[in-house]
Amino acid sequence: MVCGPAVLCALASSPAAAQAWLPPGGSSGVSLEFNHTYNKKHYDPHGNELDVGHTRVLSEYLSGSYSPSDRWMLVAGIPYVKARYRGDHPHPDEIDNGDYHATFTDLRLEAHYQAISGPFALAPYVALVIPVTDYETMGHAAPGRGLVEAWVGTYLGQSLDRWIPRTYVQGRVNYAFVEQVAGIKHDHINIDAEVGYFFNPAVSISVIGQWQDTDGGISVPIPQSNPLFPHHDQLAATRFFNVAASVSWSINDRVHTYLMYGTAVHGRNGHKLDESLSFGVSYGSAH
Repeated sequence: MVCGPAVLCALASSPAAAQAWLPPGGSSGVSLEFNHTYNKKHYDPHGNELDVGHTRVLSEYLSGSYSPSDRWMLVAGIPYVKARYRGDHPHPDEIDNGDYHATFTDLRLEAHYQAISGPFALAPYVALVIPVTDYETMGHAAPGRGLVEAWVGTYLGQSLDRWIPRTYVQGRVNYAFVEQVAGIKHDHINIDAEVGYFFNPAVSISVIGQWQDTDGGISVPIPQSNPLFPHHDQLAATRFFNVAASVSWSINDRVHTYLMYGTAVHGRNGHKLDESLSFGVSYGSAH
C-alpha cells in the first residue's frame, strides 16, 4: 500500500482510526475496547422520552485482525456484556432484578476489501453476527437480541489534506439482514459519518454522527397480553441519531489508543443513550 500524504499513512496504520483505508498486507493486530453505557430514559414510537428505569451496561469487546494482502482485511470479535436495571418497571424475568448479569453475546466475523485507495478510499465489507450463548433477550438489561445477522456495507473516505491540512472525512453505510422472529421482518440500516483532524501523525480528534433506522419491526411498548410481547425487544423498530467525539493517540507504530464519548440526539422505540464512554487499545504489527 502506498500511503502518499501523511494523513493517509496515519489512517492506514491505526486500526481504530478508519476502515476506509485498510492496513497493508501482512498486518495483524488485536484490540480491546471497554465501554460504559448509561440509559436513563426510553423512547416511545413518537420520540417522546419515558422514565421507566435506568440501565447501566459495562462491556469489553475483544477483536483480532489480519490482512493477507493490501486489498483484504479479515476481522473477528466478540463482546462480553454486563448489564443492570434499576427501576419500578422490571420485566418479570430475573434479568431485571437489580443485579448485574454478564455473558458473552455475539461473535462477529468480517471481511473487508480495499476497492479504491488513495485520497479517496472505498472499502466494501460483509459480516456475519452469530450468538454464541443462549442469553436472555427480553428485559431492560437484556445484553442483546440473540439473532443471526448478515451485514453488507461499505466504508468510504476522503482525505482533505489538499484543502485543509491533516483533515479527513469518512463514512459507513450498512444494511443488516436480521433473522426474522414470528415471521416479522426487522432488518436495520446504519449510516455513520466522521470528520477528523490530526494535530500530528500520532494524535487526532474526530466528531461522529450515528444514525439507525429499522426496515420493518414493531412499535413499543406493547401490552403483556399481546402475543408478540415475549419478542418485543427483539422486534422493536428502533430508530436513533447519536453523536460522539473521539481523541486517538498512537503511542508508537504498534500501540494505538482512543477515548470516545457519545450521547443521543433523538430516537424512537428503544433506550435513549444518556452517555457512552469508550476506551480502546490496539496492538498491531506489519510485515
